[in-house]
Amino acid sequence: MRKLLLCLCLIGVWSSAMAERLPADPTQPAAGMFNLLSAKPAVSAYTISSLVTGKKKNTAVVNGQRVEVGDLVDNATVLSISREGVMLDVGNKQQLISLSERKGFSKVKSGK
Repeated sequence: MRKLLLCLCLIGVWSSAMAERLPADPTQPAAGMFNLLSAKPAVSAYTISSLVTGKKKNTAVVNGQRVEVGDLVDNATVLSISREGVMLDVGNKQQLISLSERKGFSKVKSGK
């Protein structure tokens, strides 16, 4: 009987402690929690208007400027150009810019 009473007391203390941790509205995130659904991807300052990949040389037009690997475009260095997009070094951070970020139809030419 004592064990049962002790278990019931412990369950009561534990459940009241857990209730304090839960938000008032269970459909809302807890205070201080970051809501992933409200996070929006950063808007890139770089856009690709053309992308040409081939066996020998890949080129792209980024922000209206024709570029190849190693070129600078608006303070970013072009690291690579592939069918997936253009990899830029922007302030010592790599950023992949792809055609899929654009709205509407786009063509990718490949020299395969």
